Amino acid sequence: MTIAPHDQTRGDSTPYIEDGLSASLSRNEVASLCMKAARGAGMSWGLAEEAGFAAAWLVQHGINGPSHLYAHLDQAQGRPWGDLCPTVSPGAWEAPAGRALCPIALGATLCDYAELPEGIKAGSSLKIGKVDHPILLIPFLAVIAASNDILFDIEWTGGMASLGGGSDALMDAAAALGGQQQVPITLTARFGKPQTLTVSKVPSISAEIIAELNTLAMRTTVPSSESSRAGAGSTTTDND
Repeated sequence: MTIAPHDQTRGDSTPYIEDGLSASLSRNEVASLCMKAARGAGMSWGLAEEAGFAAAWLVQHGINGPSHLYAHLDQAQGRPWGDLCPTVSPGAWEAPAGRALCPIALGATLCDYAELPEGIKAGSSLKIGKVDHPILLIPFLAVIAASNDILFDIEWTGGMASLGGGSDALMDAAAALGGQQQVPITLTARFGKPQTLTVSKVPSISAEIIAELNTLAMRTTVPSSESSRAGAGSTTTDND
């Protein structure tokens, strides 16, 4: 594996990996890189932090969160993010003008409303308009499930996935949701205590995805210049 020299004036925290290889990043590295990439794609810092959390949670449980997040960011960047957030009403949520919802904004809002009348409760269902890359909802649903002792079923035209049945059920749900991009879904919550999830082997992230996320992340930094490079480093020596 060849790693390009790291320019400290660039502000990125993840190495560029060459030769088309892949790498396993730690959960903290994934969270940091994906947060910066989401911010570079135009998300607010608050939503970008949620994006970093979602990607890192998925990686911790053996799912390639950075790849799914990049696919969403690449598709959604340039659109007004406010138009991709849900309009909340009892029993049915959707995005303005029928747009596809951002799964990060939707997941964060589901968490915010978990204890409110408009939120999802055990024994109830919630119809949600088109959701982009709904696999990114899984971490948020897992948080709600663990805090409220409920299990979730996610249904869309031609498919269904269940959460709360342990790591095997999680991987089945990820496999089913991984190929979905913009689909209306129905969430149904059931009483039940979610099984404990095991920490899985960290999946390898391709050099291409790391590079694309770094490209988005670099939009949050000030471009380097001759003066910034000239001023980098200590101006004194440590020789006694």
